[in-house]
Amino acid sequence: MSNNLYSHIDGRRDLVIDDKLSSISKDLEAVVFDLDGTLTDSIGNILKCTAHTFEFYKLPKPDDKQIMSTIGLELSEALTSLLPEDKKSLGKQITKDYREIFSAHKEYQIDVLFDGIEPLLKTLRDRNIKIGYASGRSMTGIKRTLDATFLGDYCDGICAGSEVPSKPNPLMMQTVCQRLNVNVNKVLGVGDSGLDIKMYQNANALSLGVQTGVWSGEALKELHPTFLLPAIGDLTRYL
Repeated sequence: MSNNLYSHIDGRRDLVIDDKLSSISKDLEAVVFDLDGTLTDSIGNILKCTAHTFEFYKLPKPDDKQIMSTIGLELSEALTSLLPEDKKSLGKQITKDYREIFSAHKEYQIDVLFDGIEPLLKTLRDRNIKIGYASGRSMTGIKRTLDATFLGDYCDGICAGSEVPSKPNPLMMQTVCQRLNVNVNKVLGVGDSGLDIKMYQNANALSLGVQTGVWSGEALKELHPTFLLPAIGDLTRYL
């Protein structure tokens, strides 16, 4: 595949679009976060585990940009999309083996959180703003990270990729908002990829793009998110 298909991964990652962010924060009922690339610096582990799985099957390894372009999708959909056309039927089995490889290699499970997250979550809690997580991971995968980090101490609701259609379908966002018992129009969705931003937009939520994951700031800007910040820790000063 031509690298220009993945141009959204390259580009500046220091852009700021924050007009009215401080003013809208006064009316927020909840903030919903993506995990990989938004709160957790896990993209490197995803790349390694995917490469390991393809090597196990002696299949051509997708390049890093191909893999990154699928992050955020439900795992089976992501892995199947990376397979050659004549191997698509292996999708379910490869997904099963990916999970087994991931479970067997503790180094892939190390949860590294970006700077400034706990002060942000404490501020949201102090403001009585609910906190949710919407990730393309399975519920097991989400809970593993919540249990292994302080994120689980700041959780009012979850929706997983194993429950609903993949992003950018709005059902994941709508579901987590129902579980939070909040009005989706008064929720800020935070993510690092186009799939995240489009899902929030499709659900009629506010959207904040952060530039620590798959998509560059320049690429996110083209989707017209409500707000754009370099990293998630930057949000605290607007609350």
